Amino acid sequence: MEHHSTNTRCRKKMSSESENFERFRKHLAISEHGVQFAAQYLLSLGHDVLIKATHCAPSRDQWKEFADDGDLYIQQRIEVKHLSATFGKDHWPFGSKFLVCAKHSYDRSKPKPFAYLYFSSDKKCVASVMGTTREHWYVEQRTDKRYENYSQDFYLCPLEYVKFTQIS
Repeated sequence: MEHHSTNTRCRKKMSSESENFERFRKHLAISEHGVQFAAQYLLSLGHDVLIKATHCAPSRDQWKEFADDGDLYIQQRIEVKHLSATFGKDHWPFGSKFLVCAKHSYDRSKPKPFAYLYFSSDKKCVASVMGTTREHWYVEQRTDKRYENYSQDFYLCPLEYVKFTQIS
């Protein structure tokens, strides 16, 4: 009797594993609708979207060979500035203020920048301002020295939210 009971448990386990694999296959197919919806949503926000192909393992035993590396990818917008001033990790020549960008530039951007990268004139340091710090930015009207008699609103960021990195 003991042998019969063990054999029955093995068959039930194998049966439930194959049933679960079939359930997984159905759920995977259904999840494609969610991926497509998410892609459309991200497109509406102005992101370029790459949807990865979905492949389902032909058998439960091959799942590792077919595991995905994510459903979709978006490219991140990075704004790059090369300053005429030299600065370093411990030397910011503009006091306690960090000018991020013209206010209208950020306000009209779609998608919003993921980050701003400012390179020192000697390219030995980069200052990074992440878009996630936006809540700490403030507005100041300043003269734009590149133009004659021209002022505009700029976003500035407290230095505590700016990351300075030395480049070798």
